[in-house]
Amino acid sequence: MKTKIFLAFIAIILAALLSNFIFEWLIMRDFDNYVSGVREDQFYWILTSVESSFSNGKWNKASLSEAIHWAMMLGLNVKVIDERAEEIISSHEVMGTLSESMKRRMAEHFHIHAYEAEGKFTDYPLYAKGIKIGTLLLQPFQKQEIKEKEAIFKKRTKYFLYVSFLIAGGGSLLIAIFLSLYLSKPITDLKAAAEKIAGGDFLVRTSVTSHDELGKLSAAFNKMAESLQREEELRKHLFSNVAHELRTPLTILKTHAEAIADGVIEREKGLDNIKNEIDRLIRLVKGIEDITMAEASFFTKGETAEINLREFLSGICDEMLPAFKQKGLDIKILKSNGLFISTDIEKLERIIRNILSNSLKFTEKGGVHIDYGAEEEMFFIEIRDSGRGIPENDIPLIFNRFYRGAKSDTESLGLGLAIVKELVEVMAGRVEVKSTIGEGTTFRVLLPIKNTN
Repeated sequence: MKTKIFLAFIAIILAALLSNFIFEWLIMRDFDNYVSGVREDQFYWILTSVESSFSNGKWNKASLSEAIHWAMMLGLNVKVIDERAEEIISSHEVMGTLSESMKRRMAEHFHIHAYEAEGKFTDYPLYAKGIKIGTLLLQPFQKQEIKEKEAIFKKRTKYFLYVSFLIAGGGSLLIAIFLSLYLSKPITDLKAAAEKIAGGDFLVRTSVTSHDELGKLSAAFNKMAESLQREEELRKHLFSNVAHELRTPLTILKTHAEAIADGVIEREKGLDNIKNEIDRLIRLVKGIEDITMAEASFFTKGETAEINLREFLSGICDEMLPAFKQKGLDIKILKSNGLFISTDIEKLERIIRNILSNSLKFTEKGGVHIDYGAEEEMFFIEIRDSGRGIPENDIPLIFNRFYRGAKSDTESLGLGLAIVKELVEVMAGRVEVKSTIGEGTTFRVLLPIKNTN
């Protein structure tokens, strides 16, 4: 990844280098074209001046000399010849008519003393009223100052382009190195973290330093790692508890089987005990199936919907009312006004049913009252029973898997409240318990009004 990003930046730098050379070539070409265009304009201006010096079939030497003089000032060596190829006037002849001061002034710009010029003469036909009257020969002097200025301009242009490229190219290279390292670091961290998770280390997390796609990927990875860690902890806890719970009935089964074989106890009584332990094993397996289903729901997103909490609780109460009536207990919802919330209805239903089932199990008279409401961004459901109550020392333990209080019945597996607590935490909420011996227990579940899973 890092290498690919770096190579991509190098390709951009090379493309910039190519464009730099193309830009330089275009500038030099345009400059040369500009110089050539100016020179051509000068040639035609002189050509017009020379042609205007011819009138009535004769050359006006004074006017012609002035035109040649201006041509020399423009850095041109000039000759005018007639139709018989005889020279009419030239820069050499005009030089003889100049004062010494004028010659010195011109010598400062051109090598005119030796009449040095570069290149061949360029001939331009001269016309007067459509009739050819001669030929104008033009040749540039070695105009040292202008030539040096042109050379300096080209040199400085190249120097500027090279320096700008070195600055831009060097800066781009440093930026390429920095960005390739910066952009690839989250991917490198994710790769290292994934390798650790593959090795069984579920505690690893990646840092979320942005809110772009990479930041969201890191956040999703961390959430996945948390889920895997939680699942691994639940798996270890479940196997430990299952092993502990299976040990007792299996030991009893073995003991009774040996006792029957040795004739220590009667066969019929021993078989009844074995049957009871087998029933206990069946309930244990059923409980394991229930908690396995609950754990599966921990890691899957259930159906989120907006519900009227009053109607939702009424539906659950109506379904469980026969079981409460069978024990002579009441189940009531204290409020009649509606409260609309958005939540995972499957998980919430399992939470409420498990708490109500627990209250039903440990309540002998009176019944259960259900209250609900909103607190800031949370809603609460309060289930208060009139049961036997929970000892204060046992309250921190009731949410442990397979925990059964000293006065609980042997039929209980101690899984219902454990499932409640784990589901509430998955839904980003909390559960609170208050209890008084002989008066009853109150479970208070608080969850976000808007589901954020």
